[in-house]
Amino acid sequence: METGDAISLLELTPSGSLTLNLKAIQVLSAITQPVLVVAISGPPNTGKSYLMNRLVNRTKGFPLRSGKMLPGWRTWMWCLPHPERANEYLVILDIDGLEGERNENTKPQIFALAYVLSNIFIYNSKGTVDQEALDKLNYITKLPRYVQEGAVDSHREICPEFLWCVRDSELELWMDGFRLVADDYLNAVLLPGQGPDGVSSVSRFLTERFGHRKCLEFSRPCPEAGALRLDQVLEGELARDFQLQTERLRGHVLGVRPERGPGGSVVSGQALARMVEHCVSRLCQGQLIVLEDLYDATRHSVPTVPQGAATDRTMPQPTKTVRIGVPWNMERPVCLIENSSAGELSVNREAVDQILSTISQPVVVVAIAGLYRTGKSYLMNKLAGKQKGFSLGSTIQSHTKGIWMMCVPHPVRPDHCLILLDTEGLGDVEKGDPTNDSWIFALAVLLSSMLVYNSMGTIDQYAMDKLHYVTELTELIKVKATGGEDESTEFARFFPAFVWSVRDFTLDLTLEGRKVTEDGYLENALKLKHGASPNVQKYNLPRECIRNYFPTRKCFVFDRPADKDTMRNMEEVPDSCLDAAFVNQAQRFVQYVYRTAQTKTLKGGYPVTGQMLGALVLTYVDSIRSGHLPCLESAVHTLADIENTAAIQEAAQAYGKWMGERVTLPTETVKELSEIHNQVHPEALQLFMRRCFKDEGQRYQQEFTKEVAAIYADISEKNRELSTDISNRIILDLGAGIQEKIRIGSYTKPGGYSEYEKDMAELVRKYRAKPRKGVQAQQVLQDFLATKQQLSDSIRQADQTMTTSQKEIQAARERAEVAEQQQRAKEEEKRAAEQRLVDERRAAEVNLDQLKEKAKQEQARLVQEHERLLTQRLQEQDKLMKEGFQGRADALQREIDALKVEKKQAASPSLVDVVIDTSILAAPGFFKVIPIAAKVGKFLWDKFWQPMQAVYPDEGQMPETWILLPLGCCLTDCAFPAPPSRQSLLPISWKFHFRHRTSLTQGWDRLEPHPMNAGSELRWDLLL
Repeated sequence: METGDAISLLELTPSGSLTLNLKAIQVLSAITQPVLVVAISGPPNTGKSYLMNRLVNRTKGFPLRSGKMLPGWRTWMWCLPHPERANEYLVILDIDGLEGERNENTKPQIFALAYVLSNIFIYNSKGTVDQEALDKLNYITKLPRYVQEGAVDSHREICPEFLWCVRDSELELWMDGFRLVADDYLNAVLLPGQGPDGVSSVSRFLTERFGHRKCLEFSRPCPEAGALRLDQVLEGELARDFQLQTERLRGHVLGVRPERGPGGSVVSGQALARMVEHCVSRLCQGQLIVLEDLYDATRHSVPTVPQGAATDRTMPQPTKTVRIGVPWNMERPVCLIENSSAGELSVNREAVDQILSTISQPVVVVAIAGLYRTGKSYLMNKLAGKQKGFSLGSTIQSHTKGIWMMCVPHPVRPDHCLILLDTEGLGDVEKGDPTNDSWIFALAVLLSSMLVYNSMGTIDQYAMDKLHYVTELTELIKVKATGGEDESTEFARFFPAFVWSVRDFTLDLTLEGRKVTEDGYLENALKLKHGASPNVQKYNLPRECIRNYFPTRKCFVFDRPADKDTMRNMEEVPDSCLDAAFVNQAQRFVQYVYRTAQTKTLKGGYPVTGQMLGALVLTYVDSIRSGHLPCLESAVHTLADIENTAAIQEAAQAYGKWMGERVTLPTETVKELSEIHNQVHPEALQLFMRRCFKDEGQRYQQEFTKEVAAIYADISEKNRELSTDISNRIILDLGAGIQEKIRIGSYTKPGGYSEYEKDMAELVRKYRAKPRKGVQAQQVLQDFLATKQQLSDSIRQADQTMTTSQKEIQAARERAEVAEQQQRAKEEEKRAAEQRLVDERRAAEVNLDQLKEKAKQEQARLVQEHERLLTQRLQEQDKLMKEGFQGRADALQREIDALKVEKKQAASPSLVDVVIDTSILAAPGFFKVIPIAAKVGKFLWDKFWQPMQAVYPDEGQMPETWILLPLGCCLTDCAFPAPPSRQSLLPISWKFHFRHRTSLTQGWDRLEPHPMNAGSELRWDLLL
């Protein structure tokens, strides 16, 4: 299957995720013929893509980027029939140039893939082959970290040929009057050597790893091409030497046979597709690519798509994301929250700063809690996909202290991180402080998106009593900073999914003679008892908490995995030595968690990244250490301030960087700079929007807009300054002859003015013909002509060959030229001012568009949050009714009705809010006060007027100060006149004195006359 143009096979995004394009895998899987794989790499802008296009005699195929790199990094793939051999295919892999420190860890991994997959590995560079050029290849010596090779003869049999292409060659191939071939030159450079500390040098590595090495030199393809891209140069305009050299390359590469496997086994496109997937998967899991096992693995695996599957290039390209080389693909856990022997909790800052702060992707957080010595760590290791990880103790002592963390790439969710939290065993008799256990459990709830509670035996009253920590959450967690009578009804909005795992389960899953599922077993255990006695209330309390606090619940039961002796070394025991039923149960548990555990979110459905999770950990633990309760609302506000401030900084820096990369100063016109700004600004704004959340009133978006405007103004000023400097230098160089003639007095002779006039006209002509002077070119010329006006007058007056009328005519002509130049400069300045206005309008439009898109996303998340909670409440109501608790079901109905109203409001945002938010962004300068004041008024209306209507549904009952009181309830010690009644105008002025902040419904009926009332002015006190 031929791809008309190159398509992306792999992409390394700026965030560090390696994306495997399944469309490319489908293309390879449709090729049943043998394939010859050619991979090419090298520094950027060395002409790799052009060389590969010429390899197959095509003018187009791989994109030529002419120095402008696309965001991220890619390996491009081009599949086409072999030009010279029927029934074979040629697969070319063009690897984007990897430069910069951020790619130092990526280079050896990408080289490992090319090394394993290709028949010929081409390294493309410019200039010469010397020690400096070899040093740039130092990353290839790290290959053993990623590829495990067999015996020397074995790995040489399947390793690719190494071909060094030297472009724009400066090789010195003459020695003692004899001309060396390039191969001899390369072998002479590759003298075996040893690097520092015994590390193999590049030359030694190339000599030992590549049994076949070759070097080809290339002269400049077209020295006269200038700024033209090479694909725009006609074949007849290419240098003859370059044409012959590319033909030599073509003949050599196409002559290689597609034999890659041990013993000369042939690899088809289908096998190559499986090799790609296998290698990327191994690197993702931090495992070595074993060459001796690679071909067996690909022969026995199932093709990704059936032969003949549709691969239309116009269809969307599905992608699968995996991660390699990320710092959070951990082999061992680290302690996240330490628990001292005195019971004091503290955050391990290294875990936050060095691990969580590097995770910019959304996180799925799975925490496990339960009594000590119940096998929690074993389940966490299974979720991490590792035999060893979290420590498994085999004694009666608690083995995990505090909360330990392991971060791995999520096996199912692309571009997500799976964070596993293993908590200290609850109920440790050696601890002696039950409050400490309660805080550990509360933190597990606050930080996770799925909480696994692990217990032993059965779910009976004893097990429920041990889960008393769930009943204490109302005393340990606040939802709102202002508090409330009962906030537990809000817990289901924020709490994680709940999974109860029952270990060493020995009972039959039957109830009253019929089989039940694990979930049915849990639901039966959570049934409530009728009655109001203290014993019944104590029995129901933990069950009510589990049913009301957690949005979903699930149960897994596990058989005993093995005998006591085997279980002492569970880390060393393979699954084949464990009970088959237990292994199957563990696998079902793992798959359920992978499939259903959701991304950790904040109120409003905002996804939490690793960076945000680190900030939450610090906030919650600091609250506990200071003696306060962790508050969800306060944590969100704190996190929003941290994240939004960081979003401004990150996006503003990206804007400045991208502008620096794309703009070549000075620009010829203001519009040229503006066009680049209008390309970069939306990209930077999108970057800001991705990270920003809960930006109430768009305060942070406005700050970002100001930051970008300041950077753009600075670039514009540098553009003008550089243009001024360049234009002045040009005039100075062009005017050197005039200055010399002035010095020697050439213009003071008879006829000197005519000569001066010709010289000045020639200077102006040459100046205007000079390119790339920039936006100040007209202004600089105007200033120059203005400064020469007095000199011109002097030379003209001194020229005795001119009559008075001629002098007057010439003076008038000069004034007209100066005026014309002034007009040009003014027009240029006018165009610049108009362009600035256009830029401002364009920025406002982009801001509004992004704001609308952000609002849609937040609305969708909010609706989803309400739907999830409403579904849970409806299910719980149905269960209560079936269990005969009609009173509880009726009470729950009021909460359901309120949720339906909230959902409706979330699904249909107020038009007033949209208009106000739009106006805040669009209004210039001081005029922003108007929409901001409107937003405050809207808030007061929603906060107080609507509740007042609920209290006084009859308009006639509404107090006369109907609009003043809500405002006063927000103020402290304020006195102000009341507005007139809606029924009649009052003949007196009213003043209300509020001594303390209160809410409307709590303080409405406690207004009393102030004792200092006098005359027509009345004062009232609101007594609290």
